Amino acid sequence: MYYPKTDNDCEALGWEEFIVYIGDYDLHVSIEPDTDLDGIFKAFCHDEQEMVSITGWNVSEFQIIE
Repeated sequence: MYYPKTDNDCEALGWEEFIVYIGDYDLHVSIEPDTDLDGIFKAFCHDEQEMVSITGWNVSEFQIIE
């Protein structure tokens, strides 16, 4: 599987952009379409420009960015 390395890669791959709220923190990420958001999944963090793993059951809210 190819993972994005830049913001432009996410757009080219058709990944969906979200703000993910986890407790007192929020992350600006892109997630591959049709990802199961209830388990552990990979996301591209736009702030750090790297892939991160997110544990979905710890997320309090997913806000999609149109």
